[in-house]
Amino acid sequence: SLVVVCGGDGTVRACADVLAGSGIPLAIVPCGTGNLLARNLGLPSAPAAALEEGLSGQAVGLDVGRLEGDGLTPTRFVVMAGAGFDAAMVRDASERLKARLGWVAYVVAALRHLRDPRMRLSIRLDGGAPLERRARMVVIGNVGSLQGGLPLLPDARPDSGRLELVLLDPRGPGGWLAAAGHLASRAKSGSARPAPGGSGRRAAGGAL
Repeated sequence: SLVVVCGGDGTVRACADVLAGSGIPLAIVPCGTGNLLARNLGLPSAPAAALEEGLSGQAVGLDVGRLEGDGLTPTRFVVMAGAGFDAAMVRDASERLKARLGWVAYVVAALRHLRDPRMRLSIRLDGGAPLERRARMVVIGNVGSLQGGLPLLPDARPDSGRLELVLLDPRGPGGWLAAAGHLASRAKSGSARPAPGGSGRRAAGGAL
């Protein structure tokens, strides 16, 4: 058996949520706005080529994260899960702009949240002691690169058995601009140095 999914990261996530642990392979034909999973896996961007690879290629393992908590319907993810700036940007991206401009719609949405307040976070990784932090964005990722190849989580591997966590706390538009510039330079140099106002961790499980 093989399930072929044609869509973006949200559609892939929904299919993976159902298929996780079943042993049924999932072939991805990227037809969405971001297609981050397909990009990070190096899949062809052309639908016909992606379908051909899905039908004839070799199945590989993929880690699946699980989210649960108060007020949340338990769900799984295969790309990234976030809170704060990142989540607000994704939530507020206009469907109309996504249809017209693609991933630029997320940039437009992001501009509305450059001055959002910090969050108080208590993070527990792999059963360890809580880490008390303040940040404007927290992302847990199974893959590392954003649009344009920007390496938000450069150590992330989709089959490592562990997830990467990054906290970002830029101050205002200038801080976010500096963080974006750092990610762009890191993409060119291959450096894993954290972005200004950022820190990272790796874990197999955790609580936030």
